[in-house]
Amino acid sequence: YKLYSKSLLATMADNKPRNNWDFNFETAKGEAGLADPPGFKVTSDEGAANKGKGGKATNTELLERKAWEVSITPIQSVGMNLFMLWMSGSSPSIFPVMIVGWSFTSIISQFSRVNTAFQNFKSIDTTLQKLAYLALCSVSLAYLLYHASGMGLLPAASGDWIAFIPEMTLAESSAGFTK
Repeated sequence: YKLYSKSLLATMADNKPRNNWDFNFETAKGEAGLADPPGFKVTSDEGAANKGKGGKATNTELLERKAWEVSITPIQSVGMNLFMLWMSGSSPSIFPVMIVGWSFTSIISQFSRVNTAFQNFKSIDTTLQKLAYLALCSVSLAYLLYHASGMGLLPAASGDWIAFIPEMTLAESSAGFTK
């Protein structure tokens, strides 16, 4: 059982020898001697039905989906940052400090690019997406601060603030002697 288009049947009716690579390009679009592949056949009714269903609503849904994809971009770089922070260790030497500094500047630049990231989505409300973006940036910053505290780069212990503890003066004194 073979499917033949109208032009192919017409050519076969003319009894002309036809090769598999010969096509009749003078026919209407889609009738070049080949049948449409399975699932490809589109009629004019289906095209009009899809346009009438919701061109604007479909576009809005697509924009919202893309906005959610943009909102999770801060978490995509977290895997690499976590691996680099883990590999750098917890000692405060030059390379781990540089890696922490680089991670800090990248997170701060993500905070500053919130409006730029969602600039292409002015036709929809992106408040939730921006909040998710900021929340993910905040989580990244919180982990970075935790790691920096573990390295001893942040003054988190009471011994780090010893210079600010006021000196105490003694109110009593005692003296004694030995025999």
